Amino acid sequence: MQEYQLDFITYCVGNLSERLNMSASKVYKMLRSSGILDGYILPCYDVLHTFGKDYIMNDLIELLKKRGTLA
Repeated sequence: MQEYQLDFITYCVGNLSERLNMSASKVYKMLRSSGILDGYILPCYDVLHTFGKDYIMNDLIELLKKRGTLA
C-alpha cells in the first residue's frame, strides 16, 4: 500500500465516521469486514479520489447498506 492510499483511507474513515456519528475504529472495522476497503476503496483509488467528499461518502454508505453492514 502506498502512502497516498493510506491517506485516502484515513480521509474516508474520518469523514464517514463523522457522517455516521460513529467512532473511526468502528467505521474502519465495518469497511474491512465488508470487503469494501480491500475490494473497492484500494483498487478504485485512481477514480474515487477524483470525486467530491459527498459523492464518496454517499457511495460508501450505499455499499455498506448493500452488503448488510449498515442498516
